[in-house]
Amino acid sequence: MRLGIALIKVTLILMIITTALSPLTYVVSARREYTVLEVVLNRNIVDEDINIISKLGGRIIYRFDDIKGLVIHIGKESVSRLVKSLNDIKSINEAGIVRPLSEVLPSTCLKHSSNFTWNLDMINVPTVHEEGYSGSGVYVAVLDTGLEPHWKDYFAEESIYVEGAAAFLGAMATSYPVTGKVLNRNAWEADSDGHGMAVISIILGYKVYGLHSIDGVAPGVKIIPVKVIGNQGWGFTSDLIAGIYYIVKLYESEVSSGGDVLPPVGEVNPVIISLSVGGPHSGLLYEVIMYAINIGVFIVAAAGNEGSNGMVYPAAYRDVISVGAVGWVKQFEVPGWWRLLDVPEELVNQIYIPNFSSRALEDQELDVLAPGAYVVTPYTPYGTAHPPLKAFRTSGNVPGQYYYLSGTSLAAPHVSGVLALMLQADMIDGSLYLNQTTAEKIIKNSTFKVSSGTALVYEPIINGWSYHIWGEDAIGSGLILADVAVSKV
Repeated sequence: MRLGIALIKVTLILMIITTALSPLTYVVSARREYTVLEVVLNRNIVDEDINIISKLGGRIIYRFDDIKGLVIHIGKESVSRLVKSLNDIKSINEAGIVRPLSEVLPSTCLKHSSNFTWNLDMINVPTVHEEGYSGSGVYVAVLDTGLEPHWKDYFAEESIYVEGAAAFLGAMATSYPVTGKVLNRNAWEADSDGHGMAVISIILGYKVYGLHSIDGVAPGVKIIPVKVIGNQGWGFTSDLIAGIYYIVKLYESEVSSGGDVLPPVGEVNPVIISLSVGGPHSGLLYEVIMYAINIGVFIVAAAGNEGSNGMVYPAAYRDVISVGAVGWVKQFEVPGWWRLLDVPEELVNQIYIPNFSSRALEDQELDVLAPGAYVVTPYTPYGTAHPPLKAFRTSGNVPGQYYYLSGTSLAAPHVSGVLALMLQADMIDGSLYLNQTTAEKIIKNSTFKVSSGTALVYEPIINGWSYHIWGEDAIGSGLILADVAVSKV
């Protein structure tokens, strides 16, 4: 596990993307209070349902016939009448708030010769790449904030499946009731939050000021960016559901056509949904998750940054491959540690589980761990791409573009990337044998076993040492090892 040598200048300015979950209360207009409801029926949706909703002043934001679900914008005073009028309701709840699951610490990334960083080194990704696996032939749908207008400065154009990119922001109270339709799908590349680009960079890798590139876990995959989080940094469960449903229907078309929808044509390309966002349970969210898995789509999700308060959804659903975070005890030991230091092959006493990584409650199951503390990625919360190198060298006012990020947001795409490597290996004879259940089993059996423990690590956020303690509820099956997982396919 050798890493190249370079320097990194750290600017200790903390920005935090809030991970606290708050319920949707209501949307206020000039005269009425509104809410967004997610409804699942025990029967097929019929015209009479739509008529009832319309008569009560409600509007359909999303209709999902395959899972018998509706998302409705309606006045709060009409909710009880709606419940009485719609017969055979399976579940009904207000749309919840979904947030990205990461924290940000700025850094400045200068020229160096390394392609691999500590996080890829720790889980043996370089070994898999040397064997010729890159995730080629696999699609990864990243449902997040989308990409920023200058995403081509960071990623190769051929790595992003633009034809399938989309945005679902219809449940935003200020959009659908005004326009009467879901916001245009081109919003996927109009992000100004930056979280989606950081997540995607873990999978693909990224360019640094046009000088060199940092490798990703699965640089050969095709990414489908789907914006379900608004530029303000949060979204509704309803829009997340819509994004998942969209990808499932896309994959259904791929299967039914015999592989003629997603290039290369003529073979069915597997699809992974990678989720670095989370929120509260929703009956409709559970239905769409199970629908996706039953169709054959793979789902990986971040466990959350709630610590002992438990996992967020959809990661907390047992059928989802859920991912907690680990860090390296040697973080910030020397300048440029994230690419200068070599992670030992023997990982005993090298790993810690951050206090923020969600622990599994009694009725929850955490599957696996992956690097998620102080991972360097491109992150541009200003909605800008990196400036010309000359300006970077001469001006002290150029905003930073590369950051340390921490959170299970970063852990999940590591596992999504490893799963893509596994699927490429699985398809070597032209056929796909893995499904969600078998893939999860292999992943859970391809880990470095982590024990309960404690660690004292340096934290630049507090400019001091921080004590982390973890038990069995934080560990799952242990730390994913990419080479072992691929070898078991």
